[in-house]
Amino acid sequence: MDNTPLSLLGTIEALDWFFVPGCDVTITDMVIAEATREPGEGRDQRRASRAYVTRWLNENRSRITVLETAEGRRYQREMQLWEKAGRPPDLHPDWSDRGERSVLSVVQDLKSALLQDEEIIVIMDDRDGRDAVRAVRADIALMGTRTFIRWMEEDFGIAAAATAWHSIRLATGDNADEGDDNDPVYIRTR
Repeated sequence: MDNTPLSLLGTIEALDWFFVPGCDVTITDMVIAEATREPGEGRDQRRASRAYVTRWLNENRSRITVLETAEGRRYQREMQLWEKAGRPPDLHPDWSDRGERSVLSVVQDLKSALLQDEEIIVIMDDRDGRDAVRAVRADIALMGTRTFIRWMEEDFGIAAAATAWHSIRLATGDNADEGDDNDPVYIRTR
């Protein structure tokens, strides 16, 4: 997943839903860095939600596979250098699209490890990231957070999922991406 599903489901404290399908839950180091870092001045400051996400990640370390990526290592180096330089604002490392790039690299790596009856489920709201994942030739089920919530309600019977999207919209000031109605779930089989 990219950071948005963590963030959105974190606003309603529903991150345990990722375990409901019984799949391995894999998150990249860069997505975790995005989910837990201070967003910066003038950015969305949902501190309680970020604290919940951080706590959930820590409490579920044994249930989550964190994949180290080149993007995550590069980000850590850049942040360390920036800190050592005294945090000059003009040299702040760029945060844009790093989580999505780390997810794409992991999907590309994981495709070769898939068994014949397995697929990768990617939960991603970033539209450019979704386009990039669509280009990977592997067995992939790609969905946005809203579709994931609907999946939780319809296939797994989670009653709270019926009103979850409305709650997320309220919690985010109606800034959550509704997703693309023409492409709620994208499935590619080899």
